Amino acid sequence: MLNKSYHIILMFLVFGCQSNKLYNGLKNDLAPEKEAKIFNKTSSSNNINIPLNGMIIVRENETIYSIANKFKVIPKDIIEDNNLSKPYELKPNQILFLRHENIYIVRENDTVEKISKRFAVKKTEIIKLNKLKTPFNLVVGNKILIPLLKDFSVVDLIINEKVYDKKQITKNEYTSNNKKIKNAPVFLWPAKGEVIKNFGRFGKGQYYDGIDIMFGKNKPIYSAYDGTVAFVGSQIKKFGNLIIVKHNQSWVTAYSNLGKYSVKVGDKIKKQQIIAYTPENKNYFHFQLRHNRNPVNPLSYLN
Repeated sequence: MLNKSYHIILMFLVFGCQSNKLYNGLKNDLAPEKEAKIFNKTSSSNNINIPLNGMIIVRENETIYSIANKFKVIPKDIIEDNNLSKPYELKPNQILFLRHENIYIVRENDTVEKISKRFAVKKTEIIKLNKLKTPFNLVVGNKILIPLLKDFSVVDLIINEKVYDKKQITKNEYTSNNKKIKNAPVFLWPAKGEVIKNFGRFGKGQYYDGIDIMFGKNKPIYSAYDGTVAFVGSQIKKFGNLIIVKHNQSWVTAYSNLGKYSVKVGDKIKKQQIIAYTPENKNYFHFQLRHNRNPVNPLSYLN
């Protein structure tokens, strides 16, 4: 039988193109089952998405490692999450739970509303997907599913809480692409990039409250108009840093999925002033324009 040192050298030669993290993991864990099958995240180009409920049925001749490669997950996670014991043999029609990035473990003081805001999804979708019953109480430690479809209208919650007087009444309705508000300020583009997702209705009863602008990584983002910074934060998971600027009358701009930023709440800013940068790991950001809290199509107002 080959000794462990030989295995280390052999695996390093075969998988030399992989990251040091993978190599160090192999070096530190040379259990027989790990020596026999090596999981490689880059080895399968035809991976299959994990079902949203995380549950799969084992097919004939499938192993922990073939399933890991198929769904691009880590074998150790499969073993831990399903309480499997050595030698980790699977049976046809056995049900396994796979970790899904859209599965969330409930924490203390969590509510449906807080989770909705954190993940930028609708409360009704969380309730529907998890078949929650009134009064929608959550149990700490339980797993719940997070809808895949992002709902940027959760910015409404922040705008209502941080920008406007809570007592102020507004329709908060979707404004048609064709209806332009008279005497609107002349807003400037926050970045001269490509619009990769447009404002407007899509699907059944869904709409996108702003636009996504592709502009490269770690690039400057400018204020679209003079105003006062009303909110800076990152409380929405996977939504990046968020900056909300209040302008004259009842206009607001919102910039999200940001990287570094250079402003704080209360700052008076001028149009074309750098307020943030695109993330180092993404080449786009999200931009919204609102009048009386209601989202309007930025393309109708940007110059």
